[in-house]
This record gives sequence, C-alpha cells and structure tokens, in this order.
Amino acid sequence: MKTKVALTTGNNRSENIRNAINLIEKDIDLSGRSNVFIKVNFVDTEIQAAATHAESVRVLLEILRKRYNGKITIGESCIQGPVIQAFQHFGYLDMLKEYKVDILDMKEGEWEILHLYNSEFKRMDIHYSKQMLESDYLISICPPKTHDQVIVTLSIKNVVMGGPSHKYDDKIKIHQGPQVMNLDLYLMAIEHLPELSIIDGYVGMEGDGPVLGDPFEWKIAVAGCNAVTVDSFTSSLMGFAPQGVGYLYYLAQKGYGTGDLSKMQILGEKPESHLRQFNPHPQYERQKKWPDERVNKILGV
Repeated sequence: MKTKVALTTGNNRSENIRNAINLIEKDIDLSGRSNVFIKVNFVDTEIQAAATHAESVRVLLEILRKRYNGKITIGESCIQGPVIQAFQHFGYLDMLKEYKVDILDMKEGEWEILHLYNSEFKRMDIHYSKQMLESDYLISICPPKTHDQVIVTLSIKNVVMGGPSHKYDDKIKIHQGPQVMNLDLYLMAIEHLPELSIIDGYVGMEGDGPVLGDPFEWKIAVAGCNAVTVDSFTSSLMGFAPQGVGYLYYLAQKGYGTGDLSKMQILGEKPESHLRQFNPHPQYERQKKWPDERVNKILGV
C-alpha cells in the first residue's frame, strides 16, 4: 500500500495547512492518546521566516481540539534565552491559553541518555528530552529550509534537534561533520519519529539556512503521517533528491518510510506544478560528502 502525503497550495497560509491536514484526516489516529506533543521550530527567536508561524499552529490546535480533549504540550528550546520569549515574540501566548496548551522549555525537564557517535566514531552520550520521547503522539510543524550541515531541515530534523540539551551543550556536540551527524540524526529519529508531520511552506528559506537564508513565498503545505515520506517528498520538491540527504537515506533504507515518489500516494496538488530548486547552502559541496563506510557498517546498509 502506498504511503499518503498531501500537498496543497493557495494564497492563505491557514487554509493551506487546514486543507493538507483534512486530506489525510483518516490517517490521524488519536484514539487512546493522552499526551500529545507538538514540536515547533524556533531556531531563532527574532526571524519569523526561520520559525514556525503561529497561524499554522492555530489551525492545527483547532483541528486537534475538535477530536481530542487531553494534554497538549508544545515544546522548543532556544539558545538565546528562555523559550517563553520566543512564544511571546511570535504571538503564541493568547492562542495557547485559548486551546489549553502547556509550554515546555526543552532546556529544562528530565532527560534520557542516548548513545550516539563523535567524529572519530566513538561512543558519545547526550541528554535528550524525556518529555518528548514519552509523548504518545508527536507532531512536528515547521517551515522548509536549507541547512548549514545536512542539506535540508524538515519535520524530522526539527524534532530530533529539539531533543538534545542546551544545558549540557549537547546540541553543539552533535555538529561534528556531515558523516557522523547524519548517523546521529538517524539514531535520534528512530527513538520517536513524528506521528504527524506538517511542513508549512507558505514561506521557504534557501541559501544560508536555517536562520540567515533568503525567504521567499512558496505558498504550499505538505502533511502526512509518515515523517520519512513527508520529508523525502518535500526534499524532492525543494530540488534535493532524498537519497542524497544522509539521514533520510538511512531512514528509508532501514524501512521507516520511503524516499521513492512512485511509492507515495500524493493527494491534492500535482507536485510537478510546485517544484522549486532551492539555492543550497554555501557549504553544500561539503555536506554532500556524508556517505561513509563506517556508518554503513554500523547500520548494516
């Protein structure tokens, strides 16, 4: 059976998100859930184009609350200061109160220890958000952006790089070159992949992403219940073959989703009408050198 992914477009950000979610509504299973976690993207606390837009989250919360009355937590961590400052700057606070949503500053809280690798492929332990790992329905909602280390950042990377602790400098420790970083992203991702991935591509970012790149209006939204498929599909729309993005390649090879568009059931718009060759990061040539036999041996691919 083909994996569903929805693509919508239009001149209204909120309606794009709503329409994309509605196309895959039957796949969103909230039965028996009691701990929904939404991971937004505030890699910067000032630049809106680098951050998840409040309008997108409002639509998501409206849809969720029609079907689910339990706990919802929205989390992120910011290197610049307390995450509450970002929620305030981007206009979230009244909305979160309206929909009875808790805020988690992911600099704080309880931690699980994950075993990753450093640049010498030796064991490296990090502190990873226990609250996010233990949620029983994980949602990632973020903009599509080029990245300074791993080519693209989409729903999976949004989640996994929210988990490592700023307090212990674990986010910094993970940036040790494209070979090992793509492996570590894979290892973190398989601890808890999003059950629902939403890409708000009303505005995308190309070039020097994920913060200082060039924003442009793309006016699309993508949604689906398989994060690997959603991110692979979106990467293709951005002009980057998912097989060329290390962590997406590993996840597909290990059976967590597909990067093959012929195995996807694409709902809504025709993808060929919305292809956009994103200008890659200036370090793109270095980023493409992620393949490494040591990783292949570790993962058995």
